[in-house]
Parts: sequence; structure tokens; C-alpha cells
Amino acid sequence: MLLSLDISTSVIGFSCFNDKGMLIECDYIKFNSKYSLFEKVSAFKEKIQHYQFTDITHIGIEEPLKRFKGKFSNANTISLLNFFNGMISSYLFSTFNIEPQYFDVKTARKSAFPSLIQNTPEIKHEVWKRVMEIEPKINWKYSKITGKLMDENYDMSDSVVVGLAYINILLDRGIEFERFKKK
Repeated sequence: MLLSLDISTSVIGFSCFNDKGMLIECDYIKFNSKYSLFEKVSAFKEKIQHYQFTDITHIGIEEPLKRFKGKFSNANTISLLNFFNGMISSYLFSTFNIEPQYFDVKTARKSAFPSLIQNTPEIKHEVWKRVMEIEPKINWKYSKITGKLMDENYDMSDSVVVGLAYINILLDRGIEFERFKKK
């Protein structure tokens, strides 16, 4: 099984694919903004504890930001995000004894959706739409108040993209997945 994640300090989107390449879970955990990083790791552990005794063989994680990009990426934010990513990565390694594979967001999106145009203002929504098309059984989250698509869906869809990018790497290595057999 493959576990893939999109990690931020406010939300972690995660997906799990079985050995046939089928998506078996796509969900998220949203953290209380008052939680410390350690409390967030604890909440994450609790959310994914059902995987602890499963046959996870691969873990893929979207890399955190490495350079400044827009108003949400000052030095403190990048440092905090990298630190938290390391905490989650360390937990996953100690639990599953698997070193995570890290994916640049643009590279992962290009691998999952080669025809995707990357530099558009609505890129996250476009990625979500493409994931929605190939994974119609995902239970997407909508606001109970406004009825609008919740932002957490973008974290979930990015976790699916990381999983698909990892599956493409495994296919290149000769590992077969029933879902992706050439016809």
C-alpha cells in the first residue's frame, strides 16, 4: 500500500492506494490553530492510527516550500513548515520503517496530469477537478453554511496527485499495478 500526504501546519491531506493502484481512502485532518506543533503531530497520529498495522510499503510526501512565493511564504513560515514536515516524516519513518519519497508540487502535478497547464491562477481548483474526474468516489467536503467547496479538498487532491506521481515512479521501476496496466 502507498500512503501519500500534502502537509501544512493547518491541514494535512492524505490518501492511501492499495497494491492494485486503487485509491482506498482520501481524507484530511484540520488542526486547531491553538495547537502546538507537538499537539498537531499527536492529532495526526490519532487520525491515521488505523494504518499502523497495515501493509504500507511506500510513503510519498509533497515537499514544503523552499523559497519565497507570495504573501504566505516569509522566512518564519517556511522554517515552521519545514520543521513540521520533518516531525511528520520522522513519525512516519518510526512507525512504518519507510523513508518517505518527497515530491515537488509542480513535478508531481506534471507526472499525474501531463497536459495540465501549471501557471494559472486557479491551478489548485484545476487539479481538484482532474482528481475528481479520475476518482469519482471521493467524498468531497462542502461547507454546511455556504454549500461551497471547502479548501481542505485541495489538500486532499494534492495528496492524490503525490500518490499518482509515486505510482508513476514505481511503474517506471517495473512494479505493476492492475489499474495502470497498458491496454
